[in-house]
Amino acid sequence: MYSSDEVLSPYGVVIQARTSSARLPGKVLMDIEGQPMLLRQLRRLRKGIKVGKLVVATSEDASDDPIEELCSENGFTCFRGPLDDVMGRFILLGREHRIDYLVRVGGDDPLIDPECCNFLVDIQLRERYDFIYASNRSGWPYGCAAELISRAALEEIHQRTSRPLYLEHTIPFFFDFPQEFNIYRAEAPKSINRPEYCFSVDYLEDIELIRTIFRMLKSEGDYFPLAKVIELIDNNPHLRDINKHLHQGFTH
Repeated sequence: MYSSDEVLSPYGVVIQARTSSARLPGKVLMDIEGQPMLLRQLRRLRKGIKVGKLVVATSEDASDDPIEELCSENGFTCFRGPLDDVMGRFILLGREHRIDYLVRVGGDDPLIDPECCNFLVDIQLRERYDFIYASNRSGWPYGCAAELISRAALEEIHQRTSRPLYLEHTIPFFFDFPQEFNIYRAEAPKSINRPEYCFSVDYLEDIELIRTIFRMLKSEGDYFPLAKVIELIDNNPHLRDINKHLHQGFTH
């Protein structure tokens, strides 16, 4: 259980979102059963996370004005920073909102599991880590996982490198230099561990799958648990055929 002090603690869930995706531009605002994808994701997280801070991290580029507008119109916090230096964006966001540990979520993950975010914070409350990742083959399914990142570690990395790969993606530096950080590989319950499933949105086939899932689970309401999604795919394996040829899954 979280005490009131812990809810107000320096933890925050941060959705990394932009409209200028190379493979599928504007995907974060695509419609899923009557709601923009990003809005569904925000409402899903707000309903389920136990920490109080939820922020969208987008860029200062004009192409991302619609993201800020969506957040403003629906009562969500939006922070804008550098387009390509995502690590710098996260650092600036953390400083402004007093978040020391950022639970990073991809803006193309409409089926993110809030319980994964809570799980990472639970681990961090017991023992401090620089980086905790549930995005691995023993963790949550692709598109349902999150990572918890220490802002202090990001600031250290940011001072040490200007390599675009590290600045744009925030996570690879930890995997390339694991001996320099305190890292924890979080595993999911076996009931929801499906490394062969992919629920992230990178292609039109992915959005087709996500729309199908929301449509088939409509009777469960908007905030159905991940277990219901797993059960649906397990019982309807043909749904996997929609996008399984497009993704390799986690490599770690």
